[in-house]
Amino acid sequence: MGKNLNTMTYLIKTTINLFFILVFSNILFAQVSEKKFNYKAKEIVDIDSVPADFPVSFSFISDGDWQIVAYYNKDRSLTVATRKLSEDKWKRKSLPTKVGWDSHNRIVMALDRDNCIHVAANMHNDSMTYFITKKPYDISSFAKIFPLVSVSDELKSTYPTFIKTAENQLVFTYRKGGSGNGITITNIYQESTKSFKRLTNNPLFDGLNQMSAYASGPRLDPDGNFHVAWLWRNTPHCETNHHLSYARSKDLINWETVAGETFELPITPNSKQFTVDPAPPGGGLINGAYRLFFDKNGNPLIVYMKYDEEGNNQLFIAKTENGKWITKQITHWDYRWAFSGPGSITFEIRLKKAEIDHNNRIKVEYWHINRGNGEILVNQDPFNVVEDKKVNEVQKAEYPEELLMPQRSEPGMTVHWLKPSLKDKNDDLFYVLRWETEGKKRFYKQPETVVPPSVLRLYTFSREK
Repeated sequence: MGKNLNTMTYLIKTTINLFFILVFSNILFAQVSEKKFNYKAKEIVDIDSVPADFPVSFSFISDGDWQIVAYYNKDRSLTVATRKLSEDKWKRKSLPTKVGWDSHNRIVMALDRDNCIHVAANMHNDSMTYFITKKPYDISSFAKIFPLVSVSDELKSTYPTFIKTAENQLVFTYRKGGSGNGITITNIYQESTKSFKRLTNNPLFDGLNQMSAYASGPRLDPDGNFHVAWLWRNTPHCETNHHLSYARSKDLINWETVAGETFELPITPNSKQFTVDPAPPGGGLINGAYRLFFDKNGNPLIVYMKYDEEGNNQLFIAKTENGKWITKQITHWDYRWAFSGPGSITFEIRLKKAEIDHNNRIKVEYWHINRGNGEILVNQDPFNVVEDKKVNEVQKAEYPEELLMPQRSEPGMTVHWLKPSLKDKNDDLFYVLRWETEGKKRFYKQPETVVPPSVLRLYTFSREK
């Protein structure tokens, strides 16, 4: 009897264990199956060695059979590399400018309608640094252009940005002057004369020698309209951001409020009709922590960060109703990131993405120093928060898990990913650049110790459903 009882007990325990194994296996399978794709690297190509002692934005274009990458090489020289997809080797061209340690000195690149390459880079309150190829896709034909339009307007240039019109014409904007006394100038490129001219006689933004506009955009929506959001900022100190604002245009020349009220340029700090949220200096607004996007009907939405009444950092969403902006607080975090001062800021809260999901809800992706990666879902009507949940980034990532973390052993290394602007979308393949650097330096000084360069690699991934 005792032997039979032991046997029965063993069978029961075994059955229970098998049950939990099956349940746990199904949970694991369900978690893994949430990934949209399995990823396989079809091609891995080393492009060049790049600085690893500071981060700065590179540029990447994929246009039909051509791939073009603009970066700073290990000697800190601005470099452009090209290849055809049918070729294994890259052609490289170093241009006569070298970057220091300032993460503001981003690289921007675009093609004009003749497929000549335009590159602007290495400017933080510096003389205009701009290059154009004389022949399509031909980096050996690069020539430096100065001035683009006016010498006096191009001696203190920052934040170069390319925009394409609905007719694919190239528009170039930049800030003249510094934080606290900047204006935003807009030029348009004419292929017929291979030259720039002012798009508007007056600047888009003029801080009236009191402040500067820190803008996101202008962005072209599917209907051919341009939208721009910005903060005003009084000084180089990041805590002096204030007054989240918005404007739109059909042609980048004539601008109007969300209510359709037209306005003659420039937009200045006195143009209060463009205000979305009148948060004051010290109110928690910061450039880099707001996102402009659109609902399914093309209406603008803005998600942004500022302090709540208790002084904690919170996320808010602004939307329009009857030509007016209304705002909604969507987080209730018990944490204050008291950012301040000049220089490149290491963010303790990052807005990663904002969009409308397949259920027509607002989806906001963020990273919080205490909470990690998260996702907030918000109904549009009624305007209420559905969920604020933590997210497993490894599970959602578009890249293999082993590539998500730095492969170098030095402390403080960060992985950078850069997808290209694509004209010919291929749902079965996608391209991405990957490199590793140390984190941002608050001030732009050479590090005391030598940091070996990083490898800039191009990955071609296949998506296997």
